[in-house]
Amino acid sequence: MSDETRAGGKRRPAFFLTLMALAAFAASCYSSSYPKEMAANVDLISGLSDKLADFCTAGFTIGDRQISSEEMGEFYYALKKARAYAQMTRSHADRASYRDFTTMLDRYAAFVRSADEYRLSTHADSATLKGLLEQHKAVEQAASQVRTDLARENGSD
Repeated sequence: MSDETRAGGKRRPAFFLTLMALAAFAASCYSSSYPKEMAANVDLISGLSDKLADFCTAGFTIGDRQISSEEMGEFYYALKKARAYAQMTRSHADRASYRDFTTMLDRYAAFVRSADEYRLSTHADSATLKGLLEQHKAVEQAASQVRTDLARENGSD
């Protein structure tokens, strides 16, 4: 039996070309969603950084109760997810937005660790609180830089 007489023999090249075109289209969709996904990740980390700064300022209390370790998990979980996103988008490592995003994540990680240590300490310390708020400011500055990078990159894509 020749290729032409076998069922589907003549259609195979068309099937593979269609499959390749769909794969290329899917890749382009993923690539074009990078700015949106990056912006969403930046907004999430930035928002949680704001929330953590509020907790620090409030002495890690809500009403008459202390913030629990379980509630702090929200900040660590978001960091883990954002790092996973950075790992998945390593192909964009040549972009300023990607590099500044990883810098933002490093700053956020340091802020979360420091804030958690402060929460676990038994006394409030104004110097430590001031340092925590400086770390928060550094996260916000990095987030602002990523947003600027994304705007610049979208103008040149």
